[in-house]
Amino acid sequence: MFDTTTAVNLGAQFTWRDRMSRLWVLIVLSQLALAGSAFAQSPCPTGYQTATSSRSSDLVCTVPQVYGPGGLVGTGFGGPLAPTYRHNVHFQQTSISSLVPINAEIGVQLSQLPLASPVAGFIFENGVLQEAYSFGPVLTDRAETIGKRRIFVGVSYQYFEFDRADDVNLKNFGAVYTHELEPGICATIPSLPCFGPVGNQEPVYTQDIVTTQNRIDVKVNQVTIVGTYGILHNLDVSVAIPLIDVRMTMDSSANIISFEAPSTAPGCTTGTTGCIEHYFNDPAPANIPGETFNSSSSASFVNNNSSFGIGDLRLRGKYVAWHSAKEKSAIAVGLDLRLPTGNAYNFQGSGTYGVRPFAIYSYSARVSPHASFAFEKNGSSVLAGTVTGTTTSTAVSTAQLPNVVSYAGGADGSVTHWLGLSADYIGVSLLNEPRFKTTSYSDVGAFNPYNTPVGSYQTITTFTSTANQANISLGAKVRPLARLLVTGNVLFRLNDAGLHFKPSPLLGVSYTF
Repeated sequence: MFDTTTAVNLGAQFTWRDRMSRLWVLIVLSQLALAGSAFAQSPCPTGYQTATSSRSSDLVCTVPQVYGPGGLVGTGFGGPLAPTYRHNVHFQQTSISSLVPINAEIGVQLSQLPLASPVAGFIFENGVLQEAYSFGPVLTDRAETIGKRRIFVGVSYQYFEFDRADDVNLKNFGAVYTHELEPGICATIPSLPCFGPVGNQEPVYTQDIVTTQNRIDVKVNQVTIVGTYGILHNLDVSVAIPLIDVRMTMDSSANIISFEAPSTAPGCTTGTTGCIEHYFNDPAPANIPGETFNSSSSASFVNNNSSFGIGDLRLRGKYVAWHSAKEKSAIAVGLDLRLPTGNAYNFQGSGTYGVRPFAIYSYSARVSPHASFAFEKNGSSVLAGTVTGTTTSTAVSTAQLPNVVSYAGGADGSVTHWLGLSADYIGVSLLNEPRFKTTSYSDVGAFNPYNTPVGSYQTITTFTSTANQANISLGAKVRPLARLLVTGNVLFRLNDAGLHFKPSPLLGVSYTF
């Protein structure tokens, strides 16, 4: 006989599950929609600002707007320089071209932060908990699946502090900004001091430079929630949801090196031919908080932002394709899918989809070796493009986010029935990655009619190549209860390729049902 009470209870159960499923779908779709709409316009259009404009709160604008909403331009256009009657753009183009690539490298590599892998510490076969040789690695994976109808859930916390970008020390690096050219202005104002061949002269003030000494601090707190469900004894699916807090600060001390006649020259008055053309406005503009006016040729700046939000959702399927006769060796293949649910403007997401097929080999023993190889194909992202624009409606440009080859090898083992240790080498190659190096800039070739002292200054330059990053992961898992694991790990970067971080700690807890 049909039990109506049971039917009502089952109906309520299915309704609840259905509602929860719909809620998750709506959350993911809304995040994707917000991510897509956010990239329609430039977040920091430095080329279209006024005296009342304010800096953007997006982290991606922290670097390009350190000197103000309009960059190194006059106060009337959102910058710190005193207004002039001949021109306004000043040093905007070179300051953006010098700093935005650093911004892009930070954004690209923050989108590739490692997550704690969805490795269950326990394996079930035919519904029976198997005697564990080890509890598995922390940041890499092993071939074995969790077991049919089993569930693994975990949460972990990671901290990253970045201090270098290739050989550029982010805590102390120089950058030199040159002036935009002003073709045709010498013919318009014959009394203006100019140099160069007749018909192709440039004003002397276009030889002015701004030398800077800079510091960028980037700190990331990342909480990752992971879950795995065993569909079959050799097939499971996983999801990873990162929650990311990013804090970013840039400090810059700027000095103007002028090549015009000094202000003490006979007949020199501010704003007329023959005077110093570029100098910092006194007082500092109200719309540039964090600027400190030191003198007409010197000022210091600070800009900082922070943001907390969901990162890119990652989905995984893993299938054990081969087992040895005694089921100690195994090979698994799988696929990761990264969805752009994180806000790329706040360095919480990649801004594009990513597809990552992978293969894993592992051997079960008291000491269990494992190895993996993967290739991630990425789409185009604003992080690799340009986020500054000339108008508020200018669409951002996107470019190919570097594809990633990753490979790892290591071993994990049990010291006792309640303690396991793991060690892994993790290699990551970012293909065709924009990179940086320090170089020097000399003003010896500048037109120097007033015997202004020449000098050489540290600056940065960009190049494109593959960044081969080497890491060591050392971890431990403690079993305080039957199926409960507490995890600790430290990730060490061994070289300076790409964005370098200090030793990164991880602490997590997981349970297998």
